[in-house]
Amino acid sequence: MELQITRWDRDHSPKQDELVDNMKAEGLVPYVEDDEPGHEYEPHIHPNDEVLVVVSGELTLGVGDDSWVLRAGDRIDLPADTSHWAETGGTETIRILTASIGDKHDPLRASHTEENLA
Repeated sequence: MELQITRWDRDHSPKQDELVDNMKAEGLVPYVEDDEPGHEYEPHIHPNDEVLVVVSGELTLGVGDDSWVLRAGDRIDLPADTSHWAETGGTETIRILTASIGDKHDPLRASHTEENLA
């Protein structure tokens, strides 16, 4: 997997069900994560490839010297072992869908349970 940003380019705002259906059509298993504005994720890695899709709110995500502001419908594909950081912006709670591609244990994804399965 290569790092890739895909911007939402449709003429309507995305709905969570639509984003979930798109991910499932790719064989992904999406989980819902919510965070308040101003939440910071320190630099970290995941042992599996990761897909993140913003449902609502705003997320700034950085890799190395590059950073991107992701908004509703935007997606980032991150290769395994890519050091990245993030922070939530805006004034509303952010909701993202996350999915891992691979079967390596990831303690940072311990919150992925039946309760937040999309």
